[in-house]
Amino acid sequence: MSSRLLRRLSLPLGFAAIATLAAGCVPLPSFAPGGAPAHVQEEDDTDQSLVVPSDGAQPSPDTAARYPSCDEVKTALGPEAAELVIAPDAENGETTGSNGLELRCTWMTPQAMSHSFDVQNYGGISLVIEHDPSYTEDAYAPLGWNIADPRLSADDAWGITVGGNYQPAEPVGAASVQVVRNGTVVTIASGGVLLNKVPELANLTQSWAVGAGLAVLDLTR
Repeated sequence: MSSRLLRRLSLPLGFAAIATLAAGCVPLPSFAPGGAPAHVQEEDDTDQSLVVPSDGAQPSPDTAARYPSCDEVKTALGPEAAELVIAPDAENGETTGSNGLELRCTWMTPQAMSHSFDVQNYGGISLVIEHDPSYTEDAYAPLGWNIADPRLSADDAWGITVGGNYQPAEPVGAASVQVVRNGTVVTIASGGVLLNKVPELANLTQSWAVGAGLAVLDLTR
């Protein structure tokens, strides 16, 4: 059970786009997931600097009641995440995971998007919504990792963080915070390209992640 949970909590952040933008300042990888180049083909003469990335992945008809769009999710995350932007090569939207269809969304800091020299603020957050009826509070309670937050019980939900080291005022990290209701799991993780704590993301605390997770779960009702 614990190995399965660790795999789930070790959420891939999908920061290839951030690394690509940072490549002009520091020697970071510049390839998208799967090894494909992150840049567009040369024969495309569109000025990509003028293209604002948008969330083109809307829920498919058969999952519209369960999964919102990434734009709707970002709104639910509140003002703390308002300045984050969509990574140019982020594959935001529905995909097929180990439990069937899931929604994956990634956003990055404006410093990374703008090629800023403020490399310490190169980072972002990643969020996944999936459905797994076997993911229950009773099943994972023996690990002692469940989050004690009255907002969860008040909303018929529960939460977990790897190691059980829930620190409400600390920024959410790569280990992630998960909020669960009736088998619908929202996983939120964040991190920096330099594996550092990102000042720009300081307000995205573990307590914020619990509230944000509940807000996102409300979108799936």
